[in-house]
Amino acid sequence: MMDKKVLGVLAAVTLSVGVAAPASAATAPGYDLLTMGHGTKTLGIAYVDSNYSGSRIEFRGESCNSDKEDIPDYQFPLPEKYRWTISSVQYMEGGCQMGLRDRNGNRLLVGWEPQLGSWNDQTVTVQFS
Repeated sequence: MMDKKVLGVLAAVTLSVGVAAPASAATAPGYDLLTMGHGTKTLGIAYVDSNYSGSRIEFRGESCNSDKEDIPDYQFPLPEKYRWTISSVQYMEGGCQMGLRDRNGNRLLVGWEPQLGSWNDQTVTVQFS
């Protein structure tokens, strides 16, 4: 019979192997991983540091159905802790367009962006349409 410590380690390894994410999306110890939304698909990921690093937010949902870019299927206002901190993003789901909104309502359509340039630390809402 295995002791509880060995079973705990095996359970942790099993859970970590079962998580599907890009290799660059690994969150280092000391960084947060926040999941927003419900669904079976990761629509996109936002990172607080450039080059897909640091704490990250994964946005979950299903397929997008809207044929209008100005009406998002999914809208995620960022928690206060993450407003004005996003520096890189990864668009994951082919059926949706990922957009960022700043505090003035301006919108930037994004894909895989290792650096957001003038949009660095400007995002307050992430949308998918």
